[in-house]
Amino acid sequence: MRSSLHFFNPYIVYIINLFILSFKEQETMKRTTLLIILAMIFTYSTVGARTIIVKVSNIRGEQGTILVMAQSGKESKPVYGMAKPEKGEATITLENVEWEQFDLSVFHDENENYKMDFTDDKKPAEGYAMKSCKTRKEEETVKLKLYYPSNE
Repeated sequence: MRSSLHFFNPYIVYIINLFILSFKEQETMKRTTLLIILAMIFTYSTVGARTIIVKVSNIRGEQGTILVMAQSGKESKPVYGMAKPEKGEATITLENVEWEQFDLSVFHDENENYKMDFTDDKKPAEGYAMKSCKTRKEEETVKLKLYYPSNE
């Protein structure tokens, strides 16, 4: 009986070793794959979050609020910001802007009703500016000059 067990023993040991090596390789592959996925998620989250500093000039008066909206297409969720004008200027910081390309809309809400007011002849009564932007930096400064059509 001893000789028959001795005969199968090397084969059983070989099969067990193959199983153990295969299991270790699978665990290593799982760990490597998980690390790659986590690295990609981390890279995407840090690259995707941009800070846009909007410097607005040519503001008439210091009353009201400067409202800013950044958006990349109508389907995207906009990023908003606001600031009080001082000495004809305002600086608004937009955090977590996810897009490289986006549109900025700015208007001077002089009466603070949070909507653009129009004159009787359908011209904007409050100052505004719009700009299409393209950026690759994590922090970018955009300068805009307000336009007041009712002043014409």
